[in-house]
Amino acid sequence: MHYARFASKTGFGTFLGLVLVAAEARAQTSNAGTPSQPPPALGVTQGASNLPVSPPSSPPLPASPPIAASTPGATPESQAAAQAKLNDPDDRKRVSLTLNPLGLIISRYSFQIEVLPAAHHALTLSPFYTSVDAKTNGANLGSFSGYGAELGYRYYSSAKGPEGFFIGPSFLFSSYKQTSITTANAPEKSFTAIGGAIDLGGQGVIGPGIVLGAGFGLQYTRNSADLLNLNDLNLASAIIAGGGLRPRFLFSVGFAF
Repeated sequence: MHYARFASKTGFGTFLGLVLVAAEARAQTSNAGTPSQPPPALGVTQGASNLPVSPPSSPPLPASPPIAASTPGATPESQAAAQAKLNDPDDRKRVSLTLNPLGLIISRYSFQIEVLPAAHHALTLSPFYTSVDAKTNGANLGSFSGYGAELGYRYYSSAKGPEGFFIGPSFLFSSYKQTSITTANAPEKSFTAIGGAIDLGGQGVIGPGIVLGAGFGLQYTRNSADLLNLNDLNLASAIIAGGGLRPRFLFSVGFAF
């Protein structure tokens, strides 16, 4: 604008002033058609003005505690006891008391107690008493009576107690008395029998602690005296008097706690 006013005062400058005014007007028109850029946001450089700015993140909310499931009708004491049982890694049956009904076939009355000092491992004790008539070919020869015990060990496949598959040896000791009716005034004869056995089988604990089991094994016993009239003895008498290697069968029923 200053050049235009200066040029209008001279005779030569009329044309030059018009050119300058037109050029300035053209420059203003081109500047008006270009959109202006907003000033960059505070804290953002000009080169990164096109990048989105994320708002500051809020701190995470604290997690709510889990809601324990409750059983309808259960008291807090029972729930605490149930939770303690679940949290006990060593909750298992440690003692069992069982009977072997198969022993009644040979007039052997016994029971077995098992103690598990550690998982899988059981110590067994089986005291017994027996009294049988000695017969051969139907004729009564007298009787055998006595008592004894088995001390053994079992390894169970389960860590929960006396259950699962098992295998183990045992030591046998017994003391007997023989009476004879075939010889008049024959004195009673006492003798002992020692030996061993190995058994294998399976046993389960049902419900609150009901024990059911079965198995089989081999036993060997040797008597301290040679007994007469052993031919054709009935089974119960032959097991006592004969000794030697014999099979045996197990069936247990009882309770574990």
